[in-house]
Amino acid sequence: MKPDPKLYPWADRLAPGMTIGSDPGYPVGEYLNLFEERTFPAIDPAVGDLTCYVYDPTRHGMPADRPYPVLFALHGAGNALAGKLAVNYSGMERFASPDYQQKLGGAYIVCPLANEYRGEDGSSRNTWMTPRAPGNMDGYSPALRRLAEGMGNTRLRALLGAESVYTVTLLALLREVRSSFNCPGKTLLAGTSAGGYAAWTLLEAAPELFDAALLMAPAYLPPDTLVEKLAAQGLPMLLCHGRHDELVPFAWTVEPHLLRYRAMPNLTLYLPELVMNRDGSVASNLSGIQMGQHCINNAVQNDLRFADGTPMCALLPEGVTGWMRRHLQSGKECCL
Repeated sequence: MKPDPKLYPWADRLAPGMTIGSDPGYPVGEYLNLFEERTFPAIDPAVGDLTCYVYDPTRHGMPADRPYPVLFALHGAGNALAGKLAVNYSGMERFASPDYQQKLGGAYIVCPLANEYRGEDGSSRNTWMTPRAPGNMDGYSPALRRLAEGMGNTRLRALLGAESVYTVTLLALLREVRSSFNCPGKTLLAGTSAGGYAAWTLLEAAPELFDAALLMAPAYLPPDTLVEKLAAQGLPMLLCHGRHDELVPFAWTVEPHLLRYRAMPNLTLYLPELVMNRDGSVASNLSGIQMGQHCINNAVQNDLRFADGTPMCALLPEGVTGWMRRHLQSGKECCL
C-alpha cells in the first residue's frame, strides 16, 4: 500500500522498498545532564534576560590547558518552550557525548534559549525570527526581489533583509560566555530553522567573530551581498537542507542561490532528496503536521552517518565531526 500523500507530502519520492520511520536513531535527552544552566542578564529591554545551557569539556575529563572550539547553537521556533530539551532541538546534544567529544578533540557547546511564549492562537511568539525592524531589500539582486514578490509565505518574505531582535544580545552573550572559558578556541555558529535565520543575521552583523558556520534548514534567504561577502572571506560553511522540507521550502531559501553556492569552495552542501534516519528509513515526524523532512538536525546529530557507518553525504566521509575538527582546530598548544 502506498503511503497517504496527505500525511506524507513527499510520498511520491519514495522508491520501492523504502520505509518511513520516526526514530532518529538515538535516545533524546541522554546527555542533557552534562549541560549547566546559566543566565545572561538583559542588555536590551526588548529581549530581556536569556537562559543559556553550556557544556564545558574540562568538567568532563578534558585537560584544562588546551584550547577547545566553541559551538554556538540556535534552536528552532517553539523549541525554547521545551526548556533544556531545546539543546537537542538545536542539533547539539549528541556533540556532548564522549564519542563525539573524542572525535572533536573536545569542544565547548553553548545553546541560548529565545524568550518564547505561547500566543492565544497556540503559536510560539518572540522566536529568533522576530525582526527588529521591517526588512531592507537593498542587498538583494533584482532577480531575488522579483522572486520575493511571488513568495506565498508572507512570514518568510517579511524577514528578507531584516535583523533579528536578538542579534545584538546574542553577540554580547557569545563574547561573555567565551570570556568565562579557560581556553576558548575558534567559534562555530550553528542554527536550525528559525535559529538558522538568526545565524544568517549574526553573520551579517559580525562575520569576523565566527570561524565556521553550520546551517540546518535555515528559515531565511540571505541577501546576495552577504553571500558574496562570506565567499570572499572564505568562511567554512556547511549547509544542510532537505529538498522536500515541509516547513521551510527549499525552492525559496536555497534554490535561488544554488548556482552561487555550488561555486563557493568554502561551502559544503548536503541537500538530500529525502532526509533519512540512522536506520535508513525516511524521516517522518507527525507533530500535528508532518515535519520529518524539516528536522535535518537529527541527521546532523547522527554525524551524517547510517548505523553501519556509511556516510549520508559523500562529501563528508568523516561526518560532521570530521568537518568540524578540520575547520576548528586552532593550532595552539597551551592556554596557560
